[in-house]
Amino acid sequence: MKIVTRIRASAVLAIAIALTVAAVLILGLRAVNASIDRAMSMTGSLNQIFELSMLTTDYLINHEPRAERQWRDKHDALDRDLATLRAASDTDTPLILRVQEHSLEASRLFEEIVLAHEQGDSGTVAAEVSLEYQERLTARLLIVMQAMVSDATTLGEHASESAREAQEATFYLVLGLAVVGVGTMVVIGISTNRTVVRPLVMLQDSVRRVGHGELDVRSGIESRDEVGELAVAFDGMVADMQRSYSLLEKEIAERRRAEHALGEYRDHLEQLVSERTSALMSMNEELLAATRAKDDFMTSMSHELRTPLNSIIGFTDIMLKGLAGEVNDEQCRQLGMVLEAGQQLLGLIDNVLDLSRMESGKLDAVASPCSIESGIGLLVDMMSPLAFNRGLTLASRIEPGVPATIHTDRGRMHQILLNLVSNAIKFTDSGGVEIVVRPGGDRRVAFDVHDTGIGIRPEDITHVFDHFYQAARDASKRRAGTGLGLAISQRLAENLGGTITVTSEAGVGSTFTLTLPEALPRA
Repeated sequence: MKIVTRIRASAVLAIAIALTVAAVLILGLRAVNASIDRAMSMTGSLNQIFELSMLTTDYLINHEPRAERQWRDKHDALDRDLATLRAASDTDTPLILRVQEHSLEASRLFEEIVLAHEQGDSGTVAAEVSLEYQERLTARLLIVMQAMVSDATTLGEHASESAREAQEATFYLVLGLAVVGVGTMVVIGISTNRTVVRPLVMLQDSVRRVGHGELDVRSGIESRDEVGELAVAFDGMVADMQRSYSLLEKEIAERRRAEHALGEYRDHLEQLVSERTSALMSMNEELLAATRAKDDFMTSMSHELRTPLNSIIGFTDIMLKGLAGEVNDEQCRQLGMVLEAGQQLLGLIDNVLDLSRMESGKLDAVASPCSIESGIGLLVDMMSPLAFNRGLTLASRIEPGVPATIHTDRGRMHQILLNLVSNAIKFTDSGGVEIVVRPGGDRRVAFDVHDTGIGIRPEDITHVFDHFYQAARDASKRRAGTGLGLAISQRLAENLGGTITVTSEAGVGSTFTLTLPEALPRA
C-alpha cells in the first residue's frame, strides 16, 4: 500500500472513531437525561400524593369547602402528571396504569367521604352512622394512597436504575472505542516503523557506503510503496555509476599501457616517429573523448543523483514533521541522520560538478555592478543563524577608501565569501568571526575573513587549497566536509581575476583574504 494511502486511511479511521465516540456520548447523555426527567416526574407525583394525604387530613379535621376544593385541584394535577408520564414511558406502563387506577379509587373514596359528611350534617343519616362510615372510607383511602406511594417509589427507583445503566453503557462503549483507537495507533506506528523508517535507515546506510566509494552496494529494499520506488531508482543509479566508472578505469588503464609502451620505445623515436606520432594523436583523441565522456557522465549523474536525493530529503522531512504519523525519539534521531547524510551527499555532488565545469573550461563569469555594503550585509544575515547556533559572534566592517560598487560576477563572489565564512564558523569553537573589507591596492578590493578557531599548522598551509585535502590527521577530529570548498573557491577567484591567500597560527585562528579587481578583466 502506498504511504499516501496509509496516511489517508489513518486520518479517515481517526475521524470515524472520534465521530463514533461523539455519537455514543450524545446518545448516552440523552438516555441519562431522559431517565433523570422520569425520576424528577415521579418525585413530583410522589410529592403530590403526600400533599393529597395532608389535604385529606385537613378536610377530615375541618370539613371546610376550601380543603375540599384544594383536594380536587391537587388530584386533577396528579392525573395530568400521570397521563404525561404514561405517554413518555415505554417500560413502566403497567405500574403507571396501576397508580392511575388507585388515583381514580382515591377520588371515588374522597367523594363518598364528602357525601357521608354532608348527609350527617343534613340529618339524612344519623351522625354516629355518618361518622363511622367516614372512618371506614378514610381507612380505605389511606390504604389506596399508601399503594400509590409504593408504586410511585418503585417507578422512581426504576428511573434511577435506567439512568445508572445508561451511564455505565456509555462509559464502557467510550472505553472500548478508546482501546480500539489506541490499538489502531499502535498498529499504525509498528507498520510505519517496518515499512518506512527501517527502509529509510537501510537506504541511508547504502547512501553512506556509496559516498565512500562502494559502488557494488544495493539497498535491498523490496517494498512497493514510494520508498520502494525510491530504492529502485537509487539502485539503478548506482549500477549506472558502477558501469561508467568501470569504463573509465579501463580507458585509464589503456592510457597507462600506451604511455609505458611509449617509454620502452623512446630510444627508437627517430625510427618510429611517424608511426608513433600517428598512434599518439589517436590516443589523444581517445583521451579527449574519454574526458568529454567523463564531463558528460558527471553532468548526467549529478542530475540523476539529485532527483532521488531530493526525494530522500523530502520524504525524510515529511516523516520528521509527523505528516506520515507520529514517530518516537529514536526514529526522529535516525531520520535526522538520513536527512543530514542526504544533504551532505547533495553538497558533494554540487562541488564535484563545479570542479568538473572548471576543469572543462565551461565556467564563465558574468560581470555586473555589485554593491559591497549590501552584499556583505546579505552574507552576514545568511550566516548569523549558523554562528548563533555555535555560540559565536559574526561581525563585518568596511574600511574607508573601499569603492561602493565593483564590477564582477556577483554570484561567484558571494559563493567564495560564503564558503570562507562557513569554513571559519565550522572550525571555530569559541570567540567569533569578522569580515573586514579594505582597499587592496592597484584598484583592487580585499575581503579578510578572520576567525578565532583552531588555526592551521605550518606544514598544512601549503595543502589547504588541494582537492579533497583536510588538515586534521586524526579522523576523529575532522569536521564534516569534502575538502573541495577551498579548491573550488580558489579556482573561482582566479576566474574572477583575483586570488585567495591565508595566514594562520595553530590554536589562535586564521585569516583568509579574497582579493578581487574593481572591474572584472575582459577575456
